[in-house]
Amino acid sequence: MTTMRKVIKAPRIGIRDLELGDLQHILNYWFHSPEGFVESMGVDLAKMPTESEMNEHLTKRLQVNATLEKSRLNALVILHDNRPIGFHTLVPFTEGESGVFHAHIWQADMRKKGVGYHSYPKACLLFMERFKLQKIIFKTPEQNIGAIKVKEKLGIRCIGEEVIGFDIIKYGTIGKVFELTRDEAIQKWPEIL
Repeated sequence: MTTMRKVIKAPRIGIRDLELGDLQHILNYWFHSPEGFVESMGVDLAKMPTESEMNEHLTKRLQVNATLEKSRLNALVILHDNRPIGFHTLVPFTEGESGVFHAHIWQADMRKKGVGYHSYPKACLLFMERFKLQKIIFKTPEQNIGAIKVKEKLGIRCIGEEVIGFDIIKYGTIGKVFELTRDEAIQKWPEIL
């Protein structure tokens, strides 16, 4: 017996800035997921901060951001029917130039339902506007087939493969590298602007 996956429709998916109430979801994702889940994405646990360090860092970032006239957060929450289900980050990035985009769905029952297909364009365009980026780079570990398929379906150009080891990724991980310029994003997704 085959089961059908229910694919999510675009109007049900939104994004917003990270808020204090979202931190427990993020901490649960990184520190309390089923054994082996985080490592399956190419994460080197030895490079991870502790749970309390991550909580403290994110709390401080949100507190500082709250004092600014305009948001400078590089973390966006993915919403499904206004319920937080995951997040996008831009790490590292250089304002006015480029940044590396990441996506994580912390709500396990929302994975493999097309969420990224609808949230990537919204988040990419917001990050491009907020940080005046000329392009966004995606460095996706080759074992993350779902994330690679999202980029392919969206028509984001694959520019090759490389060994990635930045941030918390295990050194030696092979990743597919994709690139999206500002002009390409505007041309692909004018309805979001």
